[in-house]
Amino acid sequence: MKTRPLRAALVGCGSVSQRGVLPHLSLPDARQRVELVAAVDSVPERAAQTALQWSIPAWFTDIDTLLAQSDLDLVLVITPIQQHFAHALRAIAAGKHVYVQKTMTTTLAEADDLLAARDRMQVKLAAAPGFELFPSTARLRAVVESGALGRPAVAYTYTPGFGHEHEPIRKQEGTLNAIDPTWYYRAGAGPLPDVTVYALQLATSVLGPVRRVAGLGNQLMPERSWHGSTIGIEVEDNNALLLEFHNGTLGVAIGADCVGGSMNPWGGMSLYGTHGSLEITEVDGASGYPLRFRTRPSGSWALNTPLEEAIPLTACPYLTPEHLQFEEPHLYVDIMELVDAIVEDRPCRASGEQGRHVVEIVEAARRAIATGKTQWLSTQF
Repeated sequence: MKTRPLRAALVGCGSVSQRGVLPHLSLPDARQRVELVAAVDSVPERAAQTALQWSIPAWFTDIDTLLAQSDLDLVLVITPIQQHFAHALRAIAAGKHVYVQKTMTTTLAEADDLLAARDRMQVKLAAAPGFELFPSTARLRAVVESGALGRPAVAYTYTPGFGHEHEPIRKQEGTLNAIDPTWYYRAGAGPLPDVTVYALQLATSVLGPVRRVAGLGNQLMPERSWHGSTIGIEVEDNNALLLEFHNGTLGVAIGADCVGGSMNPWGGMSLYGTHGSLEITEVDGASGYPLRFRTRPSGSWALNTPLEEAIPLTACPYLTPEHLQFEEPHLYVDIMELVDAIVEDRPCRASGEQGRHVVEIVEAARRAIATGKTQWLSTQF
């Protein structure tokens, strides 16, 4: 029996929504599953123009009015990181299913409250980015669990940024094309929760939870500029984290606002074990999904030809060629998997528990950077 589309509201009409969420949800296959019935943004002109441009019936400037006046199944929280908790919690308290952009919250206490509210209201909560939803993640994990590398000893991830003011959509003119990036440089945001989160989500998907974390950070650019105004920076520009996973693997996670290089793919990961190695050699730049990796299995050394595997984006059932023409395809996958979880009444694969664990890593890393002391973690997933 065909079900009606879920009625959804978009909370946050900024860069990610304009480049990713709205184009994907405008395509016919998405509209059969999800109907955007309202848009919310604190900038009235942006909310109104978004609704007009994307044929969304209603727009609001705050989530409370939205929830009071709209008939909804699902709320998509695509606001700045510092606002995720408040917006997601309000939606859950109103009995709505929620998709929340990364990172899920800014503190572990907030994440605990969000999951408790989810369970109390018996709704679904999906937390980005959902690496579990792309087949390469399961394949990478299977290689590790097979023993092909021996025991994984060291992991390295690499996610340099460039600063949000350089995004093309922020450099133009007009309400939908000159979107203020200041939030990214305020407390609670920055490259650690906004960029390094991809490395942390992938690494924990493959290697499992982290036991403790140490870290260093620096701030080399205390000011930046955007459209003639000066932005004072409140967070580190660059972060280097040292992680110890519960399985004993030591990991390095680099998250930075510096220029990246060509030797390591952005969002890539390398694993080195007692008897073999695994290196991601190609990552899709639009989604962060690993596409190609090579393995030197147990008993194979440097002179031998490594084994190579490739997994195309189309291996994900949601990613039809029509969707691959747009940016941020992983957001569409996250949202549609949540839709399936709602319809099928099953747990979300992009779980709030993993999202909470990554939040704790980020929060603990910031304490480690500030104090110079290794931090022990309390959550798993």
